[in-house]
Amino acid sequence: MPGQQQERIRLSSMGGESTCSNSSNGASGSTIMKIRRRVVMMGAARVGKTSIIKQFLYDQFPDRYKETIEELHRGDYELPDGARLTLDILDTSGAYQFPAMRELSISTADAFLLVFCVDREDTWDQVKHFKEQIIERRGPKIPIVIVGNKCELPERFLPTEITEAISRYDWECGYVECSAKENSNIVQVFKELLAQAKVQYNLSPAVRRRRMSLPSYVENRSGSTKGRYMLKRNSCTVA
Repeated sequence: MPGQQQERIRLSSMGGESTCSNSSNGASGSTIMKIRRRVVMMGAARVGKTSIIKQFLYDQFPDRYKETIEELHRGDYELPDGARLTLDILDTSGAYQFPAMRELSISTADAFLLVFCVDREDTWDQVKHFKEQIIERRGPKIPIVIVGNKCELPERFLPTEITEAISRYDWECGYVECSAKENSNIVQVFKELLAQAKVQYNLSPAVRRRRMSLPSYVENRSGSTKGRYMLKRNSCTVA
C-alpha cells in the first residue's frame, strides 16, 4: 500500500550479519537489505591465494611472490533486488607458524575457499588437513569450496575428474579449477561460493567495477606492522 515500507525477502545466507536500513525516495520509503559475509581463503604457501583475490577484485596479477601474513580485502556488490552484499575476504598465511591466527580465522568465518596447486600433491594434502580442521571446529554445514589453481599447467598429480569427485561427493564441498595467471574461471570460484552458501545471485564477469580508496591498515594486537591487515575496498554490481 502507498506509504508503507516495502518488505524484502530475507536472503538465504552464509550465516553472517544481515541488517536492514531505510532510505527515502520522495514520499515513500524503502528497506535496503545489507548483508555482510566473511570468507577465509586458506591453502599452502605459493598456491596463488593472493593472486586469485587480486584478479577477482582488482583485475591484477602480481608479478612477484610476496609472503602473506594476513590481509583483509573487501568487495561491495549491489544485488538485483537492491540488496547490498559485502564480502570480507581474508587472505591467510600458508606458513605453519601461525596456528593461533588460523584457529581464529576458522572460528569467525562464514565460508571458506581452500586452494591447492593442480601440479603439487602436497598442497592437496594440506587442503584435506584444513578441511578436516574446519569440519571439526564448525561442523559439516559450513560452506566450503575447493579451488584447484594453476590449471594452465600441462602436468598435474591427479586428473580433474578425481579431485572434483573427491571434493563434491566424498567431502560434499564445492569445486572449481581456475588460473589466476590467465584470469580464467576466477569469477566462477566466487559464484560457486555463493551457490554453496545458497545465496541465489551470480557475480557477472562483466561487472562494472568502481575503484575506491587505496588500502588502509589496521595493526594486529601485537602492534607489529608485519601482521597488519590490508583493508582493500572494491565496489561493483552483481548481475
